[in-house]
Amino acid sequence: MRRSWRYALWVSVAGLTVWSYGFNNVPLVRPVPLVDALVVWAVVLGLPAWWRLRRLPVVRRLLFWISLLSAVVVLRLVVDLPVHGLLAARDALFALELWMVFPAIAAGYALGVRRLERRLGWLFALAMVWFLLYPLRFELQAIGPVVGIQRPVPLFAFTTAGFVAVPAFFWFLWRRAGGAVLLGAGAALLVLLFVQSRGAYLAWLASLLIVLALRPGSALRVGRVAVVACIAAASAALFMGSVTGRLGEPVGLGTVIEQMGTLLGREGPGAGSFAHRLEAWPLTVAQVLAEPLGPLVGIGLGVDLFQGFSVSGVMVRKPHNDFLEIWARTGISGLVAWLGMLATLGLAAFHGFRREARHAWVVALQVVLGITALSQPAFGFAYITVVYVGMTGLWLGAWLREEGLRRWGAFSAWPIRGAVPGLGSRCGGEVRPATPPDRPACDAPAPGG
Repeated sequence: MRRSWRYALWVSVAGLTVWSYGFNNVPLVRPVPLVDALVVWAVVLGLPAWWRLRRLPVVRRLLFWISLLSAVVVLRLVVDLPVHGLLAARDALFALELWMVFPAIAAGYALGVRRLERRLGWLFALAMVWFLLYPLRFELQAIGPVVGIQRPVPLFAFTTAGFVAVPAFFWFLWRRAGGAVLLGAGAALLVLLFVQSRGAYLAWLASLLIVLALRPGSALRVGRVAVVACIAAASAALFMGSVTGRLGEPVGLGTVIEQMGTLLGREGPGAGSFAHRLEAWPLTVAQVLAEPLGPLVGIGLGVDLFQGFSVSGVMVRKPHNDFLEIWARTGISGLVAWLGMLATLGLAAFHGFRREARHAWVVALQVVLGITALSQPAFGFAYITVVYVGMTGLWLGAWLREEGLRRWGAFSAWPIRGAVPGLGSRCGGEVRPATPPDRPACDAPAPGG
Protein backbone atom coordinates (compact mmCIF):
# COMPACT_ATOMS: atom_id res chain seq x y z
CA MET A 1 0.00 0.00 0.00
CA ARG A 2 2.86 2.39 0.76
CA ARG A 3 3.88 2.62 -2.90
CA SER A 4 0.58 1.75 -4.54
CA TRP A 5 0.06 5.40 -5.47
CA ARG A 6 3.03 5.13 -7.85
CA TYR A 7 1.45 2.16 -9.62
CA ALA A 8 -1.82 4.10 -9.89
CA LEU A 9 0.10 6.98 -11.44
CA TRP A 10 1.92 4.87 -14.02
CA VAL A 11 -1.14 2.79 -14.94
CA SER A 12 -3.20 5.91 -15.61
CA VAL A 13 -0.47 7.74 -17.57
CA ALA A 14 0.55 4.70 -19.62
CA GLY A 15 -3.03 3.56 -20.25
CA LEU A 16 -4.14 6.98 -21.42
CA THR A 17 -1.00 7.53 -23.50
CA VAL A 18 -1.39 4.31 -25.48
CA TRP A 19 -5.16 3.60 -25.50
CA SER A 20 -6.32 7.19 -24.91
CA TYR A 21 -10.09 7.63 -25.34
CA GLY A 22 -10.78 3.93 -24.83
CA PHE A 23 -8.92 3.76 -21.52
CA ASN A 24 -10.55 7.07 -20.58
CA ASN A 25 -13.93 5.30 -20.75
CA VAL A 26 -13.12 2.24 -18.64
CA PRO A 27 -15.53 2.41 -15.67
CA LEU A 28 -14.64 1.52 -12.11
CA VAL A 29 -18.32 1.56 -11.17
CA ARG A 30 -20.66 3.44 -13.48
CA PRO A 31 -20.62 6.41 -13.68
CA VAL A 32 -17.18 6.62 -11.99
CA PRO A 33 -14.25 6.38 -14.45
CA LEU A 34 -11.36 4.11 -13.49
CA VAL A 35 -8.89 6.84 -14.44
CA ASP A 36 -10.30 9.37 -11.99
CA ALA A 37 -10.32 6.74 -9.24
CA LEU A 38 -6.61 6.18 -9.96
CA VAL A 39 -6.03 9.94 -9.81
CA VAL A 40 -7.67 10.17 -6.38
CA TRP A 41 -5.70 7.13 -5.20
CA ALA A 42 -2.38 8.62 -6.35
CA VAL A 43 -3.07 12.09 -4.95
CA VAL A 44 -4.34 10.93 -1.55
CA LEU A 45 -1.95 8.05 -0.85
CA GLY A 46 0.96 9.99 -2.35
CA LEU A 47 0.25 13.02 -0.14
CA PRO A 48 3.06 12.31 2.37
CA ALA A 49 5.55 12.16 -0.52
CA TRP A 50 4.50 15.20 -2.55
CA TRP A 51 3.57 17.39 0.41
CA ARG A 52 7.24 17.38 1.49
CA LEU A 53 8.10 19.17 -1.74
CA ARG A 54 5.73 22.09 -1.14
CA ARG A 55 8.56 24.39 -0.03
CA LEU A 56 10.10 24.31 -3.47
CA PRO A 57 9.02 27.54 -5.23
CA VAL A 58 7.70 25.85 -8.38
CA VAL A 59 5.64 23.33 -6.38
CA ARG A 60 4.33 26.11 -4.16
CA ARG A 61 3.23 28.11 -7.21
CA LEU A 62 1.49 25.07 -8.67
CA LEU A 63 -0.29 24.46 -5.37
CA PHE A 64 -1.53 28.04 -5.36
CA TRP A 65 -2.86 28.04 -8.94
CA ILE A 66 -4.45 24.58 -8.85
CA SER A 67 -5.98 25.21 -5.42
CA LEU A 68 -7.44 28.50 -6.68
CA LEU A 69 -8.84 26.83 -9.80
CA SER A 70 -10.29 23.97 -7.75
CA ALA A 71 -11.96 26.41 -5.36
CA VAL A 72 -13.57 28.24 -8.29
CA VAL A 73 -14.79 24.95 -9.79
CA VAL A 74 -16.22 23.76 -6.45
CA LEU A 75 -18.14 27.03 -6.04
CA ARG A 76 -19.52 26.64 -9.55
CA LEU A 77 -20.51 23.04 -8.78
CA VAL A 78 -22.53 24.17 -5.77
CA VAL A 79 -24.63 26.26 -8.15
CA ASP A 80 -24.60 24.06 -11.26
CA LEU A 81 -24.79 20.48 -9.95
CA PRO A 82 -28.46 20.70 -8.91
CA VAL A 83 -29.32 22.10 -12.36
CA HIS A 84 -27.16 20.06 -14.76
CA GLY A 85 -26.33 16.96 -12.71
CA LEU A 86 -23.69 14.64 -14.15
CA LEU A 87 -22.94 17.00 -17.04
CA ALA A 88 -21.69 19.58 -14.53
CA ALA A 89 -19.65 16.92 -12.72
CA ARG A 90 -18.05 15.81 -16.01
CA ASP A 91 -17.05 19.38 -16.84
CA ALA A 92 -15.48 19.72 -13.38
CA LEU A 93 -13.30 16.60 -13.61
CA PHE A 94 -10.39 18.44 -15.23
CA ALA A 95 -9.79 20.36 -11.99
CA LEU A 96 -9.51 17.06 -10.10
CA GLU A 97 -7.22 15.51 -12.73
CA LEU A 98 -4.80 18.45 -12.57
CA TRP A 99 -3.87 17.35 -9.03
CA MET A 100 -2.10 14.36 -10.59
CA VAL A 101 0.84 16.69 -11.22
CA PHE A 102 1.83 16.51 -7.52
CA PRO A 103 2.22 12.73 -7.13
CA ALA A 104 3.91 12.80 -10.56
CA ILE A 105 6.46 15.31 -9.27
CA ALA A 106 7.07 13.16 -6.18
CA ALA A 107 7.48 10.01 -8.29
CA GLY A 108 9.86 11.74 -10.69
CA TYR A 109 11.86 13.13 -7.78
CA ALA A 110 12.18 9.67 -6.26
CA LEU A 111 13.36 8.16 -9.55
CA GLY A 112 15.82 10.81 -10.71
CA VAL A 113 16.51 11.73 -14.33
CA ARG A 114 18.30 8.57 -15.46
CA ARG A 115 15.80 6.05 -14.11
CA LEU A 116 12.86 8.16 -15.27
CA GLU A 117 14.32 8.42 -18.77
CA ARG A 118 14.56 4.66 -19.00
CA ARG A 119 10.90 4.27 -18.08
CA LEU A 120 9.74 7.04 -20.37
CA GLY A 121 11.86 5.55 -23.14
CA TRP A 122 9.96 2.28 -22.88
CA LEU A 123 6.65 4.17 -22.78
CA PHE A 124 7.44 6.24 -25.89
CA ALA A 125 8.69 3.15 -27.74
CA LEU A 126 5.55 1.19 -26.83
CA ALA A 127 3.34 4.10 -27.91
CA MET A 128 5.08 4.48 -31.28
CA VAL A 129 4.85 0.74 -32.02
CA TRP A 130 1.14 0.80 -31.18
CA PHE A 131 0.46 3.99 -33.15
CA LEU A 132 2.12 2.49 -36.23
CA LEU A 133 -0.88 0.13 -36.31
CA TYR A 134 -3.05 3.16 -37.09
CA PRO A 135 -4.03 1.89 -40.58
CA LEU A 136 -5.44 -1.23 -38.88
CA ARG A 137 -7.33 0.68 -36.20
CA PHE A 138 -10.80 -0.36 -37.33
CA GLU A 139 -9.86 -4.05 -37.46
CA LEU A 140 -8.28 -3.80 -34.00
CA GLN A 141 -11.32 -2.03 -32.61
CA ALA A 142 -13.59 -4.70 -34.07
CA ILE A 143 -11.76 -7.58 -32.37
CA GLY A 144 -10.95 -5.69 -29.17
CA PRO A 145 -13.09 -5.23 -26.05
CA VAL A 146 -15.76 -2.55 -25.77
CA VAL A 147 -15.96 -0.32 -22.70
CA GLY A 148 -17.98 2.72 -21.76
CA ILE A 149 -19.04 4.90 -18.88
CA GLN A 150 -22.02 6.42 -20.70
CA ARG A 151 -21.98 4.67 -24.09
CA PRO A 152 -20.03 1.73 -25.60
CA VAL A 153 -16.69 2.66 -27.19
CA PRO A 154 -13.73 0.51 -28.32
CA LEU A 155 -10.92 0.17 -25.81
CA PHE A 156 -8.29 0.29 -28.56
CA ALA A 157 -8.40 3.99 -29.44
CA PHE A 158 -5.70 6.10 -31.11
CA THR A 159 -6.83 9.55 -30.00
CA THR A 160 -3.52 10.61 -28.45
CA ALA A 161 -1.41 9.51 -31.44
CA GLY A 162 -0.77 13.03 -32.74
CA PHE A 163 -0.43 14.53 -29.27
CA VAL A 164 2.18 12.00 -28.10
CA ALA A 165 4.07 11.72 -31.41
CA VAL A 166 5.30 15.34 -31.21
CA PRO A 167 7.22 15.06 -27.88
CA ALA A 168 8.23 11.49 -28.85
CA PHE A 169 10.03 12.82 -31.94
CA PHE A 170 12.12 15.20 -29.81
CA TRP A 171 12.65 12.48 -27.23
CA PHE A 172 14.32 10.23 -29.80
CA LEU A 173 16.16 13.21 -31.28
CA TRP A 174 18.39 13.51 -28.20
CA ARG A 175 18.89 9.89 -27.35
CA ARG A 176 22.11 8.10 -28.16
CA ALA A 177 23.15 8.22 -31.81
CA GLY A 178 22.40 5.18 -33.90
CA GLY A 179 19.69 3.39 -35.78
CA ALA A 180 17.28 3.43 -32.83
CA VAL A 181 17.21 7.22 -32.89
CA LEU A 182 16.34 7.36 -36.59
CA LEU A 183 13.76 4.59 -36.24
CA GLY A 184 12.08 6.32 -33.31
CA ALA A 185 12.07 9.78 -34.89
CA GLY A 186 10.96 8.36 -38.24
CA ALA A 187 8.16 6.39 -36.58
CA ALA A 188 6.94 9.56 -34.82
CA LEU A 189 6.81 11.45 -38.13
CA LEU A 190 5.01 8.58 -39.83
CA VAL A 191 2.43 8.59 -37.05
CA LEU A 192 1.92 12.33 -37.64
CA LEU A 193 1.19 11.54 -41.31
CA PHE A 194 -1.35 8.92 -40.20
CA VAL A 195 -3.30 11.18 -37.85
CA GLN A 196 -3.61 14.03 -40.39
CA SER A 197 -3.93 16.74 -37.75
CA ARG A 198 -3.15 20.39 -38.52
CA GLY A 199 -2.53 21.06 -34.84
CA ALA A 200 0.05 18.27 -34.63
CA TYR A 201 1.83 19.57 -37.75
CA LEU A 202 1.93 23.10 -36.33
CA ALA A 203 3.15 21.85 -32.93
CA TRP A 204 5.96 19.85 -34.54
CA LEU A 205 7.07 22.82 -36.65
CA ALA A 206 6.78 25.34 -33.80
CA SER A 207 8.73 23.05 -31.45
CA LEU A 208 11.46 22.65 -34.05
CA LEU A 209 11.75 26.43 -34.49
CA ILE A 210 11.82 27.01 -30.73
CA VAL A 211 14.55 24.40 -30.25
CA LEU A 212 16.67 26.01 -32.95
CA ALA A 213 16.05 29.52 -31.59
CA LEU A 214 16.95 28.66 -27.98
CA ARG A 215 19.88 26.39 -28.83
CA PRO A 216 21.34 27.42 -32.21
CA GLY A 217 24.26 25.06 -31.65
CA SER A 218 21.93 22.10 -32.00
CA ALA A 219 20.99 23.00 -35.59
CA LEU A 220 23.31 20.41 -37.12
CA ARG A 221 22.01 17.58 -34.95
CA VAL A 222 18.39 18.58 -35.39
CA GLY A 223 18.77 19.06 -39.11
CA ARG A 224 20.58 15.77 -39.70
CA VAL A 225 18.16 13.63 -37.72
CA ALA A 226 15.06 15.52 -38.89
CA VAL A 227 15.99 15.22 -42.57
CA VAL A 228 16.81 11.52 -42.33
CA ALA A 229 13.66 10.84 -40.31
CA CYS A 230 11.54 12.79 -42.81
CA ILE A 231 13.00 10.78 -45.68
CA ALA A 232 12.36 7.54 -43.79
CA ALA A 233 8.75 8.52 -43.02
CA ALA A 234 8.09 9.67 -46.59
CA SER A 235 9.61 6.48 -48.03
CA ALA A 236 7.48 4.34 -45.72
CA ALA A 237 4.38 6.29 -46.77
CA LEU A 238 5.18 5.72 -50.47
CA PHE A 239 5.54 1.97 -50.00
CA MET A 240 2.12 1.86 -48.34
CA GLY A 241 0.44 2.74 -51.62
CA SER A 242 -3.24 3.47 -51.02
CA VAL A 243 -3.08 3.65 -47.21
CA THR A 244 -5.26 6.46 -45.88
CA GLY A 245 -5.11 8.37 -42.63
CA ARG A 246 -7.63 9.70 -40.12
CA LEU A 247 -9.49 11.86 -42.65
CA GLY A 248 -9.56 9.17 -45.30
CA GLU A 249 -6.95 10.99 -47.37
CA PRO A 250 -3.76 9.36 -48.77
CA VAL A 251 -0.83 9.38 -46.35
CA GLY A 252 1.82 11.73 -47.72
CA LEU A 253 3.24 15.23 -47.96
CA GLY A 254 0.58 16.30 -50.48
CA THR A 255 -2.18 15.82 -47.90
CA VAL A 256 -0.16 17.79 -45.34
CA ILE A 257 0.13 20.75 -47.75
CA GLU A 258 -3.58 20.62 -48.58
CA GLN A 259 -4.53 20.51 -44.91
CA MET A 260 -2.31 23.43 -43.98
CA GLY A 261 -3.81 25.40 -46.84
CA THR A 262 -7.22 25.22 -45.17
CA LEU A 263 -5.89 27.53 -42.44
CA LEU A 264 -5.60 30.19 -45.17
CA GLY A 265 -9.18 29.71 -46.31
CA ARG A 266 -8.53 27.21 -49.08
CA GLU A 267 -10.54 24.07 -49.69
CA GLY A 268 -9.04 20.82 -48.49
CA PRO A 269 -9.25 18.01 -45.91
CA GLY A 270 -10.75 19.23 -42.65
CA ALA A 271 -11.73 22.64 -44.00
CA GLY A 272 -15.31 22.23 -42.75
CA SER A 273 -14.34 21.58 -39.12
CA PHE A 274 -12.07 24.64 -39.08
CA ALA A 275 -14.81 26.84 -40.57
CA HIS A 276 -17.30 25.54 -38.02
CA ARG A 277 -15.00 26.49 -35.15
CA LEU A 278 -14.65 30.02 -36.49
CA GLU A 279 -18.45 30.28 -36.51
CA ALA A 280 -19.02 28.67 -33.10
CA TRP A 281 -16.43 30.59 -31.07
CA PRO A 282 -18.04 34.04 -31.51
CA LEU A 283 -21.41 32.50 -30.58
CA THR A 284 -19.89 31.17 -27.35
CA VAL A 285 -18.49 34.61 -26.55
CA ALA A 286 -21.90 36.15 -27.21
CA GLN A 287 -23.51 33.53 -24.94
CA VAL A 288 -21.21 34.55 -22.08
CA LEU A 289 -21.63 38.28 -22.66
CA ALA A 290 -25.41 37.87 -22.60
CA GLU A 291 -25.22 37.08 -18.86
CA PRO A 292 -24.74 40.14 -16.59
CA LEU A 293 -21.85 38.58 -14.65
CA GLY A 294 -20.89 36.01 -17.28
CA PRO A 295 -17.40 37.37 -18.06
CA LEU A 296 -16.53 37.48 -14.34
CA VAL A 297 -18.01 34.24 -12.96
CA GLY A 298 -18.81 32.29 -16.12
CA ILE A 299 -22.13 30.79 -17.16
CA GLY A 300 -21.61 27.44 -15.48
CA LEU A 301 -20.58 23.81 -15.72
CA GLY A 302 -22.83 21.51 -17.73
CA VAL A 303 -24.05 24.26 -20.07
CA ASP A 304 -24.03 23.53 -23.82
CA LEU A 305 -21.42 25.83 -25.39
CA PHE A 306 -21.65 24.51 -28.95
CA GLN A 307 -25.23 25.59 -29.75
CA GLY A 308 -26.80 22.14 -30.02
CA PHE A 309 -24.18 20.70 -32.37
CA SER A 310 -24.14 16.88 -32.47
CA VAL A 311 -22.27 14.10 -34.25
CA SER A 312 -24.05 10.76 -34.86
CA GLY A 313 -26.61 11.72 -32.25
CA VAL A 314 -24.02 12.54 -29.59
CA MET A 315 -24.22 16.09 -28.25
CA VAL A 316 -20.99 18.09 -28.53
CA ARG A 317 -21.17 20.67 -25.75
CA LYS A 318 -17.60 21.91 -25.90
CA PRO A 319 -16.44 24.69 -28.26
CA HIS A 320 -13.12 22.98 -29.08
CA ASN A 321 -11.10 25.75 -27.44
CA ASP A 322 -10.06 25.29 -23.81
CA PHE A 323 -9.09 28.93 -23.36
CA LEU A 324 -12.60 29.93 -24.38
CA GLU A 325 -14.37 27.11 -22.53
CA ILE A 326 -12.66 27.57 -19.16
CA TRP A 327 -13.39 31.30 -19.28
CA ALA A 328 -17.00 30.65 -20.32
CA ARG A 329 -17.59 28.10 -17.55
CA THR A 330 -15.60 29.52 -14.62
CA GLY A 331 -15.08 33.18 -15.46
CA ILE A 332 -11.93 35.27 -15.40
CA SER A 333 -10.69 33.87 -12.06
CA GLY A 334 -10.80 30.27 -13.33
CA LEU A 335 -9.07 31.23 -16.58
CA VAL A 336 -6.29 33.14 -14.78
CA ALA A 337 -5.68 30.23 -12.39
CA TRP A 338 -5.54 27.75 -15.30
CA LEU A 339 -3.16 29.97 -17.27
CA GLY A 340 -1.00 30.40 -14.17
CA MET A 341 -0.66 26.62 -13.88
CA LEU A 342 0.25 26.29 -17.57
CA ALA A 343 2.76 29.14 -17.32
CA THR A 344 4.43 27.61 -14.25
CA LEU A 345 4.95 24.25 -15.96
CA GLY A 346 5.88 25.84 -19.28
CA LEU A 347 8.52 28.14 -17.82
CA ALA A 348 10.05 25.24 -15.89
CA ALA A 349 10.24 23.22 -19.12
CA PHE A 350 11.93 26.06 -21.01
CA HIS A 351 14.39 26.62 -18.17
CA GLY A 352 15.24 22.91 -18.12
CA PHE A 353 15.80 22.91 -21.87
CA ARG A 354 18.12 25.92 -21.63
CA ARG A 355 20.20 23.95 -19.15
CA GLU A 356 20.29 20.73 -21.21
CA ALA A 357 19.10 20.06 -24.75
CA ARG A 358 17.89 16.54 -23.89
CA HIS A 359 14.86 18.13 -22.23
CA ALA A 360 13.58 19.39 -25.60
CA TRP A 361 10.75 16.85 -25.54
CA VAL A 362 9.21 18.57 -22.51
CA VAL A 363 9.16 21.89 -24.39
CA ALA A 364 7.52 20.12 -27.33
CA LEU A 365 4.94 18.73 -24.91
CA GLN A 366 4.09 22.27 -23.74
CA VAL A 367 3.80 23.47 -27.33
CA VAL A 368 1.54 20.65 -28.49
CA LEU A 369 -0.61 21.10 -25.39
CA GLY A 370 -1.06 24.82 -26.10
CA ILE A 371 -2.02 24.25 -29.73
CA THR A 372 -4.30 21.33 -28.85
CA ALA A 373 -6.05 23.37 -26.14
CA LEU A 374 -6.61 26.14 -28.70
CA SER A 375 -8.32 23.84 -31.20
CA GLN A 376 -9.72 20.89 -29.19
CA PRO A 377 -11.43 20.21 -25.83
CA ALA A 378 -8.05 18.99 -24.53
CA PHE A 379 -8.76 19.45 -20.83
CA GLY A 380 -12.24 18.04 -21.26
CA PHE A 381 -10.79 14.52 -21.22
CA ALA A 382 -8.30 12.71 -19.02
CA TYR A 383 -6.40 11.32 -22.01
CA ILE A 384 -4.91 14.80 -22.49
CA THR A 385 -5.07 16.27 -18.97
CA VAL A 386 -3.52 13.32 -17.11
CA VAL A 387 -0.97 12.56 -19.85
CA TYR A 388 0.14 16.20 -19.92
CA VAL A 389 0.40 16.84 -16.16
CA GLY A 390 1.66 13.29 -15.55
CA MET A 391 4.56 13.45 -18.00
CA THR A 392 5.43 17.07 -17.21
CA GLY A 393 5.23 16.39 -13.48
CA LEU A 394 7.43 13.29 -13.71
CA TRP A 395 10.04 15.26 -15.63
CA LEU A 396 9.80 18.24 -13.27
CA GLY A 397 10.35 16.10 -10.18
CA ALA A 398 13.38 14.35 -11.70
CA TRP A 399 14.79 17.67 -12.90
CA LEU A 400 14.31 19.29 -9.47
CA ARG A 401 16.26 16.44 -7.90
CA GLU A 402 19.03 16.78 -10.46
CA GLU A 403 19.18 20.54 -9.90
CA GLY A 404 19.27 19.99 -6.14
CA LEU A 405 22.16 17.56 -6.44
CA ARG A 406 24.03 19.91 -8.74
CA ARG A 407 23.44 22.96 -6.58
CA TRP A 408 23.72 21.58 -3.07
CA GLY A 409 25.85 18.47 -3.54
CA ALA A 410 23.30 16.46 -1.58
CA PHE A 411 22.64 12.79 -2.12
CA SER A 412 20.60 10.32 -0.19
CA ALA A 413 19.07 6.92 -0.61
CA TRP A 414 15.90 8.64 0.63
CA PRO A 415 15.49 11.10 -2.23
CA ILE A 416 12.31 12.80 -1.11
CA ARG A 417 13.96 14.06 2.05
CA GLY A 418 17.56 13.98 1.04
CA ALA A 419 18.05 16.38 -1.81
CA VAL A 420 15.60 19.21 -1.27
CA PRO A 421 17.01 22.37 0.31
CA GLY A 422 14.97 23.32 3.33
CA LEU A 423 13.38 19.91 3.88
CA GLY A 424 16.15 18.28 5.83
CA SER A 425 18.14 15.16 4.98
CA ARG A 426 18.24 11.57 6.12
CA CYS A 427 21.64 10.11 6.90
CA GLY A 428 22.12 6.68 8.44
CA GLY A 429 18.55 6.56 9.72
CA GLU A 430 18.84 10.03 11.31
CA VAL A 431 16.80 12.94 9.96
CA ARG A 432 18.96 16.07 10.07
CA PRO A 433 18.06 19.71 9.60
CA ALA A 434 18.53 21.37 6.22
CA THR A 435 22.15 22.03 5.33
CA PRO A 436 23.76 25.21 3.98
CA PRO A 437 24.99 25.41 0.39
CA ASP A 438 28.64 25.00 1.32
CA ARG A 439 28.20 21.64 3.07
CA PRO A 440 26.71 18.38 1.74
CA ALA A 441 23.54 17.08 3.37
CA CYS A 442 25.19 13.88 4.58
CA ASP A 443 28.65 13.57 6.08
CA ALA A 444 31.10 11.83 3.79
CA PRO A 445 31.98 8.31 4.98
CA ALA A 446 35.36 7.70 6.56
CA PRO A 447 38.04 6.17 4.33
CA GLY A 448 37.26 2.53 3.84
CA GLY A 449 33.91 2.95 5.58
